[in-house]
Amino acid sequence: MIEKIDRVVIAVKDVEKSISFFSDLLGITFDEIGGGDEFGFKGSYSGLGLELLAPTSEDTFMGKFLKNRGEGLWAVVLKVSNLDEAVEKFKSKGLKPAGEVKEGKMREVAFHPKDSHGMQIILAEYPEMHPGTVAAKHPDLLP
Repeated sequence: MIEKIDRVVIAVKDVEKSISFFSDLLGITFDEIGGGDEFGFKGSYSGLGLELLAPTSEDTFMGKFLKNRGEGLWAVVLKVSNLDEAVEKFKSKGLKPAGEVKEGKMREVAFHPKDSHGMQIILAEYPEMHPGTVAAKHPDLLP
């Protein structure tokens, strides 16, 4: 069911400044910035498995998180092979879903951190292609 740790998500105040900092510090690159007002955040992924998220306003879930806790670890995302099955298992263990995101072929369900020792866990399901397939058949997806 759990395939891997997909990414670690860090809540930041300014995604552009944070990209610059982590790029310089770790020698990594980030994808283009995505998200927007409809999501309540904007953010960017790195190939290393680090995601930076910043709120689009103070009254969003991310804005409230930053106000209460400050910048830092926000969530760990786990890639699963069957999201519906994984969600049911987590619910059977007493974890409560806190939100769901669907975009393209990706689905994610977040669980409230109060049920998992203060750490938000997000389950993600999406089709994954081998990097060689992406490079050979879908070069438009590469930077």
